[in-house]
Amino acid sequence: MKAAARPLRRLPAVIGIAAAVLFAAGCNNIFAPKHRVLVDAIAAPGVEQKFSGVSYRLIARKSAVANAQDQVSVIKACVDAALGGRGMFEAPANGAPDLFIEVAFGVDTTPRVEAASRETFLQLSARTNPGRSLDKSSGPEIWDVRVAVRGVTGRLESAMPLLATVASEHIGTDTKLETKIEIPQSSPAVKAVREGAISTLEGKSGASPGAAGAAVKGVKTR
Repeated sequence: MKAAARPLRRLPAVIGIAAAVLFAAGCNNIFAPKHRVLVDAIAAPGVEQKFSGVSYRLIARKSAVANAQDQVSVIKACVDAALGGRGMFEAPANGAPDLFIEVAFGVDTTPRVEAASRETFLQLSARTNPGRSLDKSSGPEIWDVRVAVRGVTGRLESAMPLLATVASEHIGTDTKLETKIEIPQSSPAVKAVREGAISTLEGKSGASPGAAGAAVKGVKTR
């Protein structure tokens, strides 16, 4: 993992705006009933795939958040909701987590790549915390999962409920090669992450359901 990383922090001033973006995106294209998600996951040998009761702390890859401060709140809310669905929980500020999970996200901006082929991605990489540190781990990496969807229209945050859900379902697994899976637009798991993120964002910002809810409705692809 990259050494230059720092804890994800919520940004109260932009939470309402960011939440509005996700809800507004929508999933109403009847000609594309399923999202096609690319998954590339790897895990250390012997890694337990039972994560219930495991605590974590999210660490943002510096290169990912340098120009995305207004997106961090939504991404963190979606990842927290997805990991919570696996029975994991965020360690308190004064408590040492079992895992440090580095978060990277972004959109492929490679020149000459058509918009329909550009990937919006989320990557989660976990390290153990044998030294019981509060803010940094020197333990070994035990799993890494990268998920991506192509041709997203609108803001990056709109894809996060979908990507966070798929990523959480593949932590601790090994796909060997990049694999393409299909997720129904009406997936209950994605809906649960979306609603969990909305609840978190509304609670932190004090925004009305209409304003905060507009950020986490779904993702449109070209």
